[in-house]
Amino acid sequence: MKRADDQPGPLLMLPGTLCDARVFAPLIARLPGCDISVLPVTGADTAEALAHDILAAAPPRFVLVGFSLGGIVALQIAAAAPARVAGLVLIATNPRADRAANAPVRRADVADARARGLAAFVRDRLWPRYVARPDAALQRLILDMAEAVGIEAFAAQTEVAISRADSLPRLAALTMPVLALCGEEDVICPPDLHREIVEAAPCAMLHIVPGAGHFVPLEAPDAVAAGITAWLLSFHAHPNQAQELT
Repeated sequence: MKRADDQPGPLLMLPGTLCDARVFAPLIARLPGCDISVLPVTGADTAEALAHDILAAAPPRFVLVGFSLGGIVALQIAAAAPARVAGLVLIATNPRADRAANAPVRRADVADARARGLAAFVRDRLWPRYVARPDAALQRLILDMAEAVGIEAFAAQTEVAISRADSLPRLAALTMPVLALCGEEDVICPPDLHREIVEAAPCAMLHIVPGAGHFVPLEAPDAVAAGITAWLLSFHAHPNQAQELT
């Protein structure tokens, strides 16, 4: 059985919309001994272009960890270069294509954020859906990350979300181990989406964190780290079957 610090390649982490490396900081602190890098999900307005840029900067082989929009890009990377992805961790993400009706709503949100500022927009429109339990310090961190990422990156990330492919059919062709992890109370990317990932992927595990919402890496970093560690230990223990971590 593999040790957590003996995983096949470094962990490459991709943040979500309006997030930077700080979204993973508590998780990284709980994965000692792992070689971890965080790359931004900015600089392009399609998942394909982001995947190309990230692959150009990535090591030859790696374990890919994507949160929210980062998970959408991670799925694109795994489909584009499956031989380079030793394992795939999808945290609070959506494998499906975006609904056509969402596009005007998403673009209106960008216009709203541009008009009144990202911090105010995130606080008033997004924060109520982000976490399961109110937390002033966590809110401040999320607002700070949004302002640091900036409005132009938000506009581009919105286009990535709108134009993303349906990754459910592609999951069936992915032979690397997959971990689908989410908060039990996530209303943005609820558990049923992660169950679909596990049903579609040939070698997958599901880990649902009780009492956590969409920002599960910040809300429950102990549970997320434990889930990832158990999954790393299971790389060769349970080939070709879905698992549920408890």
